[in-house]
Amino acid sequence: MAVKRTKRKNTPVTASGAGRQQPVIPTITSAAAAAAAADPLSLLKSLTRPDTLTTSATSSLLAVTSSKAVARKKSSLATAQLIRRYHTLNKELSKCLARIDAKKKQSDSGLDTQKSVTSEQTAADLARIVEIRQEMDDLGGLDMYQKASTLGQSKQRGGDSSKWLIPILEDYHRQLGKKAGTPLRLLDIGALSPHNYQKQSSWIHTTPIDLNPQDPLITKMDFLEMPVPKDQEHLFNVVCLSLVVNFVGDPTQRGEILRYSARFLVPGTGILYLVLPLPCIQNSRYFDHELLLEMMTSLGYTTLVNHHFAKKLAYYAFRLDAAAPKEQKRHSSMARTNIAAPMFPKKLRHDKPNRNK
Repeated sequence: MAVKRTKRKNTPVTASGAGRQQPVIPTITSAAAAAAAADPLSLLKSLTRPDTLTTSATSSLLAVTSSKAVARKKSSLATAQLIRRYHTLNKELSKCLARIDAKKKQSDSGLDTQKSVTSEQTAADLARIVEIRQEMDDLGGLDMYQKASTLGQSKQRGGDSSKWLIPILEDYHRQLGKKAGTPLRLLDIGALSPHNYQKQSSWIHTTPIDLNPQDPLITKMDFLEMPVPKDQEHLFNVVCLSLVVNFVGDPTQRGEILRYSARFLVPGTGILYLVLPLPCIQNSRYFDHELLLEMMTSLGYTTLVNHHFAKKLAYYAFRLDAAAPKEQKRHSSMARTNIAAPMFPKKLRHDKPNRNK
């Protein structure tokens, strides 16, 4: 009897052992391929069995992902460093210009008794101004600073400071009893984006302005040169000064911005939204939370609606309870030199090590 011999199939030998079946390779759809372009690591994980050892390809993708995270962190640090350096230079520039201006006024009034010293100081300030402006240009100037600030405010970096204000404005809108179709009027000074309140556009009408706008929807305007509304109908319900006051190097101008803001708000109900770097409040030798409240009260902002200290920023919402105060009268000695007497002269409040000057 003849025995029919069957042909033996050759079983492939795999790296994990002989006689084991090859794993079935999953089919990648066009949708998955598109997703892979955006997130290759997630796709690779979904196609890998849980008991499968990590391959060199996976390790490579993990390394790439880690590298991207490091690159993003470095980019964020570089952006923050550029902003800080530009702030420092701008502050020093303002001090140099203020000294030159003060010396000029003293000289014009005939009160300058040390003209040789004044001349040397002015020459040193002028030389330093040239150096500062050159470094600012090397950094990319105001335009690059604005771009860096816009990047820092991006949603991916959690930098949009308007988010804290929205719940306050929602309550404020209800308290005012605004009818449907009558939105709040909001003046956004130093706006980096015209879209901060886009989701609330049905009940917030925004007027964004900036010295060097990065978007065509932002009006190019110096706030201190902006005409004051002539009637209450054109006053604003909200004025935003988010990281604006601290950018100004001259303390006198900082105070002028705060004083001028009151002239744009509806007396009795207007809200001033003020955002400052947290170190300005908690790490300064000459300034703190209590002094800020005292200063704001003198300007008519007698009610602190709310405030919040975050990791890096201090948020404030003040209500203008009184009409904007008139300009302060000058002492006779100050009037001769055309210098206004400061309401809050520079005074040491916290003499501790490592405090900012």
